[in-house]
Amino acid sequence: MNGGDPKTGARDQPTQQATAAALHPASAALPPLVLIVEDEAPIAEAIALIVADEGYEPLIAAHGLQGLELVRSRHPALITTDYMMPNMNGDEFIDTVHREAAADGGTPPPIILITAVVSQRVRKINADAFLAKPFNIDDLSALLHRFLDSYDASRNGSQP
Repeated sequence: MNGGDPKTGARDQPTQQATAAALHPASAALPPLVLIVEDEAPIAEAIALIVADEGYEPLIAAHGLQGLELVRSRHPALITTDYMMPNMNGDEFIDTVHREAAADGGTPPPIILITAVVSQRVRKINADAFLAKPFNIDDLSALLHRFLDSYDASRNGSQP
């Protein structure tokens, strides 16, 4: 057999993705990574579905500490976070993301705070946008596009 594995008989064939990437290099770019920090699994999954439907890559963290680990390792293009969570609340999480980005000489990704707590204190948190729970899907979609449509895919931490 030509171009195959003599033991298994498998043939070397390019995958559909590899073929598409070769024909359309721009389509080979991975979508922007969106980190969803939310302790309520059904809400996190709903947000992830919206993120994926809009063409972005969702990544879920169950609380702020896990979210920080993912910010450090995956470098998301955008973060959505809840306010009331175990281990680290949304305010502490956002402050830490901003502080670590400044210490590294960088800029933090845009952060959307999605919360049922709508108060003056919450409004003073250093988030780029706010959504009150329950939120409108179209409002979240609009914010995703507002922050990510001009995103430079080369900055996406999920790329090799």
